[in-house]
Amino acid sequence: MLRGSPKRLPLASEDMAFATRMYREAVIWRKRIDHALAGYVRQSLETLDADVLCSLRIGAVQLLILGTPAHAAVSATVEAHSRRKTRGLVNAVLRKMASHREKDDLPMHVRYSHPEALVGRWINRYGEGVTEKLLGWNNQPPPLGGYAFGRIPDDTLPGTFLERYRTIERRGSFQPPEQFYIQDESAAIVGQGMAGLPGETVLEVGAAPGGKTAHLNGTGFIISLDKKRKRMNLWLENRERMGWEGCFPVAADCARLPFKSKFDKVLVDAPCTNTGVYRRRYDARWNWTPKLEQGLILIQRKMLQESARAVKPGGVLVYSTCSIEPAENSEAVRHFEENNTMFERIPFPAPASLLTSGGFLSIFPPDAGLDGLFAVSWIRKS
Repeated sequence: MLRGSPKRLPLASEDMAFATRMYREAVIWRKRIDHALAGYVRQSLETLDADVLCSLRIGAVQLLILGTPAHAAVSATVEAHSRRKTRGLVNAVLRKMASHREKDDLPMHVRYSHPEALVGRWINRYGEGVTEKLLGWNNQPPPLGGYAFGRIPDDTLPGTFLERYRTIERRGSFQPPEQFYIQDESAAIVGQGMAGLPGETVLEVGAAPGGKTAHLNGTGFIISLDKKRKRMNLWLENRERMGWEGCFPVAADCARLPFKSKFDKVLVDAPCTNTGVYRRRYDARWNWTPKLEQGLILIQRKMLQESARAVKPGGVLVYSTCSIEPAENSEAVRHFEENNTMFERIPFPAPASLLTSGGFLSIFPPDAGLDGLFAVSWIRKS
């Protein structure tokens, strides 16, 4: 599963649930798992055959994280690897791992399995105590929930801030009720805030797969634009399921708008490092590098600048990310405002407890109990 799709595995529902959990935990705890495995493998892990490394990680996650009985974890993993010549290597390493005892003084980035440089940055910014809470939050499985645009489903609980946001007990294969959009409450807060701002003609930049469109539907004439056709196909599926009207998809470069029209409201949901949603996008942490962030910052600034040109005088511009990094959020705001004096910042429509003194929506996960998101809004004066 670490190299393929779980959809291809012909498993019963209980076995599929366990296989999916193994996959998730193996991805999340990769740093901690590899740190332990390195003590039992003579060569560098990076030089191992990909299938061998995947098997070792699947076995190790059962032993270190899931508490699977050692004999079951080792035998099942070796059996799954039995047709390969490297079966003996996998068997030998996992048998040694069965008696592994982790040290109490593991570095924080190993103990919570995050990129070392990112953890160091967060410690410098937040201190060790807050960083540890953030790392622990990121490793938790997220609850299942969504926003009810129609009838509120039975046997659900209200969200922290929005009455129509509901959490649902995970059970078997879940099918969302009619007019119910699965998302974190923080995304629903941003979507509701965007929908609440004035404007009958709307351009949504970075729209797929449709989490914000679901809230914008019914507020006016909406053009939903995204660069990736595959993601726009998901948007189309959601439009069909949710019955959106007056929402029209466009696949085009978000940093170079394909038309010269002006809109009452322009919304920029920018690509980012996803550091606010590692709990939900648990694989994204392994993509993080300072180089990636710097590249994204350039894209974000270009998208925001290009989108600002599409705002009518008196219209509204919104910028949002699912990052908690100042370089992608408050610094992006500062850079934009220094170069666009015709835009005046206005408070983003959201619960007051989630707003900063500057009127930003800024959600820090361990404090709010929600995924980390950022949003800011301006009105164009002229």
